[in-house]
Amino acid sequence: MLLRKILLVASAVFLVLSLPSRAELSRADRKAAQKKLEAGRLYLRFDAPCTQGRHPYGVYSSPVVDVSPRGVNTEAESGVSFGWYHASSTVWAVRVNDPVEFDDISWEDDGTIEIELAGVGPADGRDTVLRFVEIQSMADFDAAFQNAFSSRPLQDEHPDWPEDVRKAVGERRLLPGMSKRQAFTVVGLPAQVEKTNENGKEIETWTLRKKGAEVGFFTFDPGDPGAPTEKLRFEDGKLATSNVKSNKLDLDD
Repeated sequence: MLLRKILLVASAVFLVLSLPSRAELSRADRKAAQKKLEAGRLYLRFDAPCTQGRHPYGVYSSPVVDVSPRGVNTEAESGVSFGWYHASSTVWAVRVNDPVEFDDISWEDDGTIEIELAGVGPADGRDTVLRFVEIQSMADFDAAFQNAFSSRPLQDEHPDWPEDVRKAVGERRLLPGMSKRQAFTVVGLPAQVEKTNENGKEIETWTLRKKGAEVGFFTFDPGDPGAPTEKLRFEDGKLATSNVKSNKLDLDD
């Protein structure tokens, strides 16, 4: 009987010791992380949709995009839900290369951090929230920060891009001959990508997102589902044609 108890205790100790340790950021690291977020205007490296909605107690936002030290989960899907006392939807209002500023932060013991961001400048009035995950050290936070943000407009990170392309990206204009990365910095994540081959050419067609749903407590605006679908066509990796009106994508109207 005594031997059995000893074996059970030893097994329990071994199990505890074998569990992965989950270090948390120290108080000093949390202050350093927040100071980095507060340092000034930040530019998003990807579209940052979030869930926005209303309930009897007010308005709320919750993250749908996860950023880890290893990369970004951009698999967010648009969705709408309703009930007697709530309404919510996934809102694609904040986009790649939008300028934002730190608004608030919340820390979880499992290495999850929720960061609220306020749009500024041309993105004024468009707010979102991101979720950093797997943050067990300051090095993890720095890596996730780098995956999420730039301290300058994205076109300024690419002095190798032609001047007219960098200017167009800054003005959210498309130019024939843009690479897929350059076009992405203008229009963000497409809703659908189709790849084909025509006469030896690699063809890629992007179907762009329409205006997202807007939800109030007792109201619902689905946007304009009858609006023409906007598409980009790339031939061998270069933008060939676009049916975006005026060759400029405006996600605010």
